[in-house]
Amino acid sequence: MAETTTLTRTAPDISCDHCANAITGALSKLGGVARVEVSVEERRVDVDYDAALTTTDQIDAALEEEGYPPLR
Repeated sequence: MAETTTLTRTAPDISCDHCANAITGALSKLGGVARVEVSVEERRVDVDYDAALTTTDQIDAALEEEGYPPLR
């Protein structure tokens, strides 16, 4: 099993469980993503991923495409 890296992003537009589900679904489709955890209260997204299969830019782009642009 490949080693995973954790990325944390703040996305101010997260406001409900629907947002969390949409983000989880979008990021889970990326290759190498092992875990997505979304905190609605903290407007935070934690992603465990294999850096050999996906990049932080791809994760950020997926968040933006879903309508939740992250603060970097």
